[in-house]
Amino acid sequence: MRNVSKTETTQHLKNLAAYGYTRVADFMGSETLARLKLLVERLHKETKHLPYAGRPDRDVDDKIIYNLQNKDKYFIDILADPFIKRTLMEKLNDPYYRFLPQDVPNYILSYYNARSSGRKLDLHIDTYIPFHGEWTWAMQVAFILDDQTEANGCTTVVPGSHLSGRYTDRDLENVVPLPSRGGDLVLWDSRLWHGTLENAAKTPRWSLIATFTTWWVKQNMDMTRSLPNRIYRQLTEEQKALLGFCSIPPKDETGRINTKSGYDTLLDFVEDYYK
Repeated sequence: MRNVSKTETTQHLKNLAAYGYTRVADFMGSETLARLKLLVERLHKETKHLPYAGRPDRDVDDKIIYNLQNKDKYFIDILADPFIKRTLMEKLNDPYYRFLPQDVPNYILSYYNARSSGRKLDLHIDTYIPFHGEWTWAMQVAFILDDQTEANGCTTVVPGSHLSGRYTDRDLENVVPLPSRGGDLVLWDSRLWHGTLENAAKTPRWSLIATFTTWWVKQNMDMTRSLPNRIYRQLTEEQKALLGFCSIPPKDETGRINTKSGYDTLLDFVEDYYK
């Protein structure tokens, strides 16, 4: 990952505040990009025939790999990039989370997939409900692995819509395409109205999409139960907190009464949390 200066970081934060999204060009080096593409290609071959209960019809032409955090530790490691951490801490960290140091993330990972879209994806928001305000409770970070153009179904956005406090207008014509190149990083406020164009070219447009939330939002997947021990045992304390192991709700009042906790509550094995 390339070093993103403080000045550039400030501009990206301004973009997120004003427009709801920002793009960091040439974020990943060639070696990182090649490694991620090989991983994704291998994992897709292994998982493409798996049945996914509840998968919507709109995804039938998409290539998707779910739960990247369970597949390879490298997918977790790339989330620790200093620029990503600085940006997400500014947008999602709870300043009153006293159980962890103030200079580390207390936001959590909620959903982490690889995707190469096929059909058009209608405008939507990923916070489930719209809301006004300077702060958000969810952000998306997309590692772009293949060039994404209007021909192969790039992301579309409505700039500033994250501040509308409204559900999407799917008949809206003033929608802006957001092309990107392999190696870029794209971030957006999850309140942003966004979708994709149809992949008419039928060419790959893989990206890794990580959804992050404030610590108190329920994760889209039960990461703290499903994470393999082979990966859990290699993680740092900060990475375990990122996956939600410091914000597991207590079983009852006899264990503890606060959902927030610190590194001192981390256990040796995943199953230890649920005995």
